Amino acid sequence: MKWFAVNCIYQVICGEGKHTPQFNEQTRLIQAEGIRQALSKANLNAVHFNPSFNNCQGDKVIWKFLGVGGISEVAELTDGVEVSSRIVEPKSVTKYLEKLAHRNQSLTNQNDFDN
Repeated sequence: MKWFAVNCIYQVICGEGKHTPQFNEQTRLIQAEGIRQALSKANLNAVHFNPSFNNCQGDKVIWKFLGVGGISEVAELTDGVEVSSRIVEPKSVTKYLEKLAHRNQSLTNQNDFDN
C-alpha cells in the first residue's frame, strides 16, 4: 500500500448561501494500492470528511464536495515530509507578511500543544 496526498475541494455554504463565497481546500492522506484507487477512495469518502452542523445563529453549515484538485504520492511517511505545497502571488506582499506574522504569533501563544 502507498500513501497519497489528495487535495479535496469543498464549497462552504451557510444557511441559504447568501454570503461571500467560500471554498475550502483540504489535503488528506489516503492509503491505496495506486493513484486510481486513491482518487476513488477520496471521491467516495470526501462527503463524510466534513459533516454538516448548525452554527451559533442556527444556520446549517455544509461542505459541498466539488472534486479533487490534485493528488501526489507521498513516497515515505517520515518526520518533515512534504505533503502539500502551493505558490502564492499576493496582491500585497506587506499584507501577506503581516497575516503570516499574526498566524505565527497566534500559534506560538497557544498553550495546549502538548496536552
